[in-house]
Parts: sequence; C-alpha cells; structure tokens
Amino acid sequence: HVLKTPFPFFFFFFFFFTLSGPEHFSFLHSHTPTPSSLAYVPSLLLRPPHLDTLHLMQHKSPLRPSPYTTTCPLDLPEILLYIAPFLALKDLVACVRVCCQWQKLFTPFIWYYVNVPDDWNRKPSFPPLDALQKNAHNVRELTLNASEGLSPFLRHCTHLKILVVFGHHIANPHPDLWVELTDLVRRNPTLEWLILGFASGLAAPASFLRALPEACPNLKRFESSQGRYESTDQIEALLYAMSQLKMAASRYERFSNNPCLQLWTFPHLVELTLKDAEGFSPQTQVDMICQCPNLQHLKWTIGSRARFPIKEFCKRVPIACPKLCGLHMDGCGLPDPEDIGRFLCSLSRLEILSLVGCSITKRSFVSLGRHFETLVTLDIADCFDVRSWMVQGILESCHNLTTFKASTLTMEDITDGKDWTAVQLRHLEVVITQKGAPFMGAHWITFGRLSKLTRLQNLSIGPQRWIRRTGLKFLMEFGLEQLKTLTRLRVLNLGKTEQHMSEQEVTWIGNHLENLTRVEGSLNIDWDQQRAMAGMLRGFGLEVIEGERYEAYDQRLVCDLNDDEDDDEDDRYDDYEEYDVEYIDGEDDEGYEDGYGQEQEPLYQSENIVEMQDGAQNELVQLATEQGQ
Repeated sequence: HVLKTPFPFFFFFFFFFTLSGPEHFSFLHSHTPTPSSLAYVPSLLLRPPHLDTLHLMQHKSPLRPSPYTTTCPLDLPEILLYIAPFLALKDLVACVRVCCQWQKLFTPFIWYYVNVPDDWNRKPSFPPLDALQKNAHNVRELTLNASEGLSPFLRHCTHLKILVVFGHHIANPHPDLWVELTDLVRRNPTLEWLILGFASGLAAPASFLRALPEACPNLKRFESSQGRYESTDQIEALLYAMSQLKMAASRYERFSNNPCLQLWTFPHLVELTLKDAEGFSPQTQVDMICQCPNLQHLKWTIGSRARFPIKEFCKRVPIACPKLCGLHMDGCGLPDPEDIGRFLCSLSRLEILSLVGCSITKRSFVSLGRHFETLVTLDIADCFDVRSWMVQGILESCHNLTTFKASTLTMEDITDGKDWTAVQLRHLEVVITQKGAPFMGAHWITFGRLSKLTRLQNLSIGPQRWIRRTGLKFLMEFGLEQLKTLTRLRVLNLGKTEQHMSEQEVTWIGNHLENLTRVEGSLNIDWDQQRAMAGMLRGFGLEVIEGERYEAYDQRLVCDLNDDEDDDEDDRYDDYEEYDVEYIDGEDDEGYEDGYGQEQEPLYQSENIVEMQDGAQNELVQLATEQGQ
C-alpha cells in the first residue's frame, strides 16, 4: 500500500518510518496470511509482492528467507494433485498423515474407488457405514456387490462417474433395490459408465432404464449381461436408452419379444457389442446394426444354434455403416471357412480386426490382404489353420500395425522372408519356433528382425504349454544383444520354452532394457537355475512371474507316449497339437498363390509321434518301449 500512494504521501510515510522505527507497522504483520491458509491459493499468489517490501522495511540486517516463500515443488497444491492419481492406496494413506494440507489434498483420492463386497457389514477390513457416509461425496467409481443396508451411503453419493452393479443381490433383489438404484442414478448427473450384471436374473425395470437418458446427460456407455427382458416395455426402454448412448453392450441376454428394430435409430452409437442375444434372430440383429449410421466398432457373436447371416451382412451393413472400421467376430455360426473371406471383401476399410475360432484358409487370407494398408490391430491367435507364412506375410505388409497376435511363426519363414515393415508395433504376441536343432544363423536373423521394432512395449514369444519344438533362445552367442534397441520394452514373456539363460544374459537384460518392468515364463530348464536367474532379475527391480517346472513337461511326455491310443478320456496329447501339428488341407487351393512362401510340410506323421532333439529324450522313449507301455 505504501508503494501505491501518491508521491507526497509516500515521502511522509518514509520520513515517519525512519524517525519512529518499524514497530509502527506491526499491524500489517498481524494481518498477513498463515501458511495453512495458503493451501489452496494459486501458486502465483503464494508470494505477494507487498510481503517482500515489508521484509525490506522491517529488517536492516542482510536478507533472510521469507517464511512464505515456496522453495519445494511439493508445497504447491497443483503438483500434489498431479502426483496423487499415480499413487497406490497404501502410499495415499501415508501421504494423508504428513500434514493438514496433505490430508485435505489426498483424502479424496483414497475414496475415489469403492468396491462394496457382499459381506461388507461382516468384514473387519471394510470401512464402517459412518465412514462411507462421511466420504461419499469423494467417490467417483462405485462397485456394488451388495446394496442392503447402504441407503445412507448411497444417498450421499453425488459425483459418480462409473457405477457397477452385479452379484446375488441384483439377481434376487430386495423390494426397494431398483427404487434405490433409480434414485442413485438421478442424484448423479455426472455418471458416464454403467455396468449391470444380472446373473440370469430379471433385467432392470423400465422405470430405471428410462431414468438413464433423463437424469444422466453425460452417460456414454451402458453394459448389460445375463439379464432377462420379459416385457415389451422393458425392451423399448432399453432401446430408447441406447439411442442416446455412444457405446452399448449386451452379453448373454434373453429377450422374450422380437421387436421391430427398423422403427428405431441409434445415431450416436460408435461401438456396439452383441454376444449371444437369445430371442433376437440374426435378421433382427442385422436390422439393429443397420440402424447405427455412425457405427465404428462392432463386436458380434451369433449363438451356436443360429447361422451367421452372411448374405444380409455383406449386402446391407457396409452401406448402412460406412464408418465401420473395427470388427470382432466369433466363429460361432460360421461353419463355412469361406464366410470369413466373404465379409472381409464386403468391407472397404478395417483398422481393428479380431477373429476367434475361425478358419483362415488361403482364400480368406487373400481377402484379409485387402486391409493390410489400414490394419492397426490384428488378433488371429485363436484361429485355426493359420500358417507360419501367413504370419510372416502380415509382418512384411502391414506397416501401420501396432498390435498383432498370432499363433506360430517359424524361424525358417523369417529367414527366407523379407524384412518386416510393421516397425510401428507396440504389442507383439506370437510363438516363435524352429524345426530341428537350434541354428545360430536363424536366431541372429530373428533377433535382427525384432531389434527393428524399436517402439515395442510388450513382447511375447513363447506358448502357454510346453512344446516339442525349439523356441527362440535368449543367449548372447545367438544374438540377444541386438535387442538393445528395444528401449521402450516393458513386458517380456518367454512362455514355456527351453531356455538356458546364465548370469551373463540376465545381467545384460537388467542393464540394457532400462524400461523393462516384468518378465514372465521360463528362464532356464533347470529349476535351481530358474530360481537363481529369477532372483537376479528381482535384484534389478523387475517383477518375475515364473511358470511350472520343466520336469512336469517331461512327465506329461511320458504319459502321452505310454497311453493307449484308443483311450478317449485322456486327451492330454491334444494340448500339443495347436503348436506342433500342421494338418494337410484337403481343400482345393488351385489358382490361389499365397505369395509369401510355400505350404509347410507336417512336422511329423502318426508313425513318428515325436521328433526327438537330444539323447536324453531318446533314452526316455526307449525305456518306455522296453517296459511295454
């Protein structure tokens, strides 16, 4: 205030101060703010200019730090609010105990997510009802496995963003359940995501479904599973709610009536999931899809008893949904392998494709090639008849691919093929194998291909079961050091492969893969070495998830060789067929060139069940034969 006065008054104050001393201005100091009162003041106001002026006037000695000067970034509320979402619950609890300011800042994050168990009132570790009621306004994500007795808490929840309701209490609801949930929805206009799981019980009443678009203008996603919609009023209320949404999902639900969906339109839907909708005929489901003009991502599964309407889909869906670029299809209802190729040809542009339980033949692979230029995510790991040369061809041609999951890729196809253009990959999941004994040259080329995927964050190269083929050996002499370019790699999954890592390889991984956080699978077939190598990786601060012991694989191998071929009850040998057996197609593929290599020969015939790779396994089989088993 002194600096803002006119010049004569400023001279008067300055003269009075020099004669009387600083004690006449002590009233200014008594009205200065305290540090606790500055907790929520913006950072630009934490150091008012007049306080520094007052400090110069009060102290003729050399300058000393002001108690109101912020010297640590953690004193700024903006920094603390940025850090809090990244902390675990135990760290948030520790932060709350630091000081009053931190308690006010971090407490809302402790109550951000609440998961109410079905026995919440008998669980000592769960907060009591009065604590829930006191902090209900801080809850943003709420999961209800139970609802009885929680009315005081639910009445104070007013800022929910995500609500999940499932469990026994919704399958057999008490009389006031849906009244309470309807009131809860009306009190939370900020709700964005609602998930209901009915466990084969009666679905939500029409009054609750009508309240969603009326009370929740921000609701974007609604998911419902295992519900029974028995009345026309329920179905119409559900369709009305879906007409206001951007994302909707219905899984394993039963509809008593088959509505005329051509009377409805869903202009806002960009993602739709329909999985085994009993009561909705395939034709009705096609009608519903065609009423979504802005649909971009479709997850669709037809029940096993119904047949996929391939003609209707190819004729109507591409025209009615011109923006459709993501497709997730289940193999149910697709007995003809060529149906996959037909609907792939009908779509003009795909960026996301996931196929489960489908057969990828040469013809359907040619149809898949139409989308190689635009594919960003491709998952064919659970498809049949996927050849190694197909996987190699995808890696050679899909330059925009960021996520790719497939079954098997042999080093022979990698060596004989071209360089991979899919250098944008961030997630790669494929079983890399080699026929016969390990060949160092093939390993060097394979590691060289992987080293060019510099943006890779998740790499999985091993199967979920022990296999008889040779996998990719993570050894220094085989070219492991080429992976030093994978500086962004966070997860490495070696699966169940025969690894022989030593301290040299483990030390190299810990020192050079700087962003690696988790390693899964086998490190060494010797169990003692496996435990030792896992301990070394944990010493680098990595999370190690170990699999089962390698000896278990040997025991299963003996059982497979010794069991009678006519024993239908023991199908353990089938566990190996996914990765070891390549069946000879009986289909007519004349006139279709694969363009990526020749059809692979079967690894072994029925007379030679196992291709042995070392003397120990030969002795094992010989011993079993001598015993007549």
